[in-house]
Amino acid sequence: MEIDTDLYRFGPHPDMPGWSRWEIKAQDRFNAVLGDLAVRRDGDRAVLRLFPQQRHANLGNKVHGGALLTFIDVGLFVAPLALGDARAPRGVTVDLSTQFAGGADIDDPIDLIVEVTRETGRMIFLRGTVEQRGAIIASFMAIVRKAAS
Repeated sequence: MEIDTDLYRFGPHPDMPGWSRWEIKAQDRFNAVLGDLAVRRDGDRAVLRLFPQQRHANLGNKVHGGALLTFIDVGLFVAPLALGDARAPRGVTVDLSTQFAGGADIDDPIDLIVEVTRETGRMIFLRGTVEQRGAIIASFMAIVRKAAS
């Protein structure tokens, strides 16, 4: 699937075969703070990969918790694209519950694994984990209200 709007582009990743790239074109939007994300489908789950940059670091030189929460929140809308829903990423986060289990290093990629557990006419229920080198950094559950068609 390829989508190209004024705000973002979603399509094959030029440097990672088998992955797509979520590229923010609107650099004046908050989402641009993450940079481009690599995205792929893994069965019923979506995997999003963040390549941390120094701007994502906290004062302890780990990835800032706010950057991880931003990654999760953006992932709630990008993951459905990877799972085949071309209507994403329109909607609002209704609830996001996150439990941190450890810190993330700034020098290694971070994966967000997202699963849609239920979908109704207006709501999407999701859960997942944030992982780095196979270790769980955080887990989350979320509800997204889809935008009106």
